[in-house]
Amino acid sequence: MIKLATVCTGIGAPEKALTLLGIPYELAFFSEIDRPAIRSYCAIHGESDTKNLGDLSKIDYEKLPTDIDLIVGGTPCQDFSVSGLGKGGEEGSGTRSSLMWYYVKLIAQTQPKVVIWENVAAVLNDTHIRTYRKFYHTLMSLGYKIHAGILNAKFFNLPQNRVRIFVVAIRKDLDLHFSFPHGYDSGIRIKHLLQDKVPDKYFTKSFADVVPYNKQFSDTHRIMPLGHIRNTKFKQTNEVLSIDGIFDCLTTKQGNYILDDRTPREKPVRRLIPAESLRFMGFEDKDFYKCRYRYERKNGKTERYPNVSENDIFAQAGNSIAVNVLMALFGQLYGVEWREKVFKERFKTEEQLLYELPLFSYMKDTAA
Repeated sequence: MIKLATVCTGIGAPEKALTLLGIPYELAFFSEIDRPAIRSYCAIHGESDTKNLGDLSKIDYEKLPTDIDLIVGGTPCQDFSVSGLGKGGEEGSGTRSSLMWYYVKLIAQTQPKVVIWENVAAVLNDTHIRTYRKFYHTLMSLGYKIHAGILNAKFFNLPQNRVRIFVVAIRKDLDLHFSFPHGYDSGIRIKHLLQDKVPDKYFTKSFADVVPYNKQFSDTHRIMPLGHIRNTKFKQTNEVLSIDGIFDCLTTKQGNYILDDRTPREKPVRRLIPAESLRFMGFEDKDFYKCRYRYERKNGKTERYPNVSENDIFAQAGNSIAVNVLMALFGQLYGVEWREKVFKERFKTEEQLLYELPLFSYMKDTAA
């Protein structure tokens, strides 16, 4: 049984990943300040909000448990992100991203066996690299062996170009070995995770609203842009993508527009619906219903009431860590086979992947 703690918890991607892997855990505490996210978290994982320590910067560190096996935190990325204002996360700066130093304080106090930190890869650029190096060396000084790597959700059976840095810190007194997981392009695309029946209200744009591109994109990370919506200022989230490709990194909004032409209609262009946004992060449909609604028994009938709004769910999905990537990390860390559970029907053996390499593909084609 793993004793787990999470900070900047959101809706609990680490908890979901451990559950899907079949690794039992006991929650020591979580730390989250967003009220809708707290409601969604408690609904998905069946936890009480009494385990929520609240604001990471205001925790009573003296009362924390000291027998934690694993702590996971994806501290705020806005001030590191290329789409943010670039304020950074210097210790004492008061930015949202500087919350990472309260995470360090918590680690120093509790000395968990394993620490995982997730953030945007932009933390490695010239502007923020000194902050990252200070974080890295501070964890080393606290007695941890550090493993750091870049992982992309598109290689772990999610059709989304989500690039993130993961720092895995293991206490030096432990005989615990770790290496980063390697995934592959499973062939999953946007169309494979879309809901079969989508209400008409989500289809908002026609072909007349789209300015089509007339050029070939040489490298789009398997993202297939078809055009952009007319008279829009920000092209990134207003691009129209083919469902035969993958998404750009999902944000706290509804993602890019997609041309969902599976059923002919006057307006075939839409954005994701809330349940789909959670699918693209590795959550299950039952998690959507637990987030979106609460159920009460009244007069012999079960009544359904809103729990969080649709916009809340988009924000919760965009703020989450990709569940499939965490499944791969936890599998590597605890020696649990993760590949079949992550890739499911798209699972391939090492031999199958070997024979897909260009040389073997060429030999196969010439032999035929």
